[in-house]
Amino acid sequence: MRVFFEFYMFEDLLLPMFDDKYYPDILVAEVKQIIKQFAKKIAKTDLTEVEIYRFAAETVVFINKMKPQFDDLDSSLDDTAADYIAEAMMMVAQDNGYMNIEMEELVSNREW
Repeated sequence: MRVFFEFYMFEDLLLPMFDDKYYPDILVAEVKQIIKQFAKKIAKTDLTEVEIYRFAAETVVFINKMKPQFDDLDSSLDDTAADYIAEAMMMVAQDNGYMNIEMEELVSNREW
């Protein structure tokens, strides 16, 4: 049953960005894959909040590197994108049972 739920949870990740034509689908799909990798890392049991935030920071580094690609396609990783990405990462964390995670802290090292 958990695999079924995870499939649908991942399908909804970043849906508002896919629906907004301002954000190129190909780049949003890449961000989604990066967040899926974050999900795999935190799927391990008994991680501390420090470990969750470390994995989140690593994830955001990869997304930070995508900023020029968004700029090249007349888009950007703006505040709205930051909110969508933070919400997606928060949803992943909560799905894995980490309910005390701060959403803003998940993306605190963002450069967009």
